Amino acid sequence: MKKLALLLAAVGMVSAVAYAAPELKVTSVGQEIEIENWSNGPDLDEVNLFNNVGLAYGDWTFGLQAGKQWAINFDDTKDVTSKNHRLQIDVWKKVTDDLKLGFRYRGTSSYDRYYARWDWSNGMLWSAGDVWYESYNGNKTDWLKTEIFPIGLKYGVFKVGYFLNYNTLMGGADVNDNDEYIEHQIRAYATLYKTDRLTLTAEGRFTISADEKYNGVKPHREYDDFGRNRLYLGADYKVTENLNVYGKFGYEYREWRLEDNAIDDHTQKIYQDIIVGWSYKF
Repeated sequence: MKKLALLLAAVGMVSAVAYAAPELKVTSVGQEIEIENWSNGPDLDEVNLFNNVGLAYGDWTFGLQAGKQWAINFDDTKDVTSKNHRLQIDVWKKVTDDLKLGFRYRGTSSYDRYYARWDWSNGMLWSAGDVWYESYNGNKTDWLKTEIFPIGLKYGVFKVGYFLNYNTLMGGADVNDNDEYIEHQIRAYATLYKTDRLTLTAEGRFTISADEKYNGVKPHREYDDFGRNRLYLGADYKVTENLNVYGKFGYEYREWRLEDNAIDDHTQKIYQDIIVGWSYKF
């Protein structure tokens, strides 16, 4: 009921603004399927379907997303299981020619997130980030999480940035529970090929170090230094002046460091991410 109330409120807010300001425009619609897999077998761990709508009002832009998530088992039970759903609302405001500030709300069946966001670029320098409060349903403790690029460089078709992921538990952790996580990465981007219709891109994510802290001593494994590396290859094709179709494939290989006498079960060494979608711009 809470998610339904939020959805009705969001629709009501957009309708009210549209009525009061006829210049509010729908800028795009689209759909996207994302498949994530980290198990050793043939199963699909997460299959997501996202429905997207973009809007604009002057220097304000809005994004509405409704999503559904399933898990597909091909081996034992051979079934499709509903895992989660998503309602997401994005708001961006152009503050200066170089800076945009934003807010995001993401609601799922298990948690709600409230984001503060920024996107800045000037010459060869850029910075971006998300900082959010993650409120869990039930008795689980909330988290404060960040994914930020403090600084980055860009030149022509190339772009590189230092990426920091820092999460901390908001409140006391139970004995042997995780209460902090920090990861440092270098992320690099490049446009490999571009014509009037086709654009090919590449992205690399390289973990320098990662550290997971627990309240107490608990056998666990962590990403080894330079032990988590992911490469994306993407393609975007302009079918018409307004319609784009796109796809992206990501492959990640992981090496673990064992802590506090942990035993490696050799699971989740490979991660794969497949994204396909379309977008129609008005």
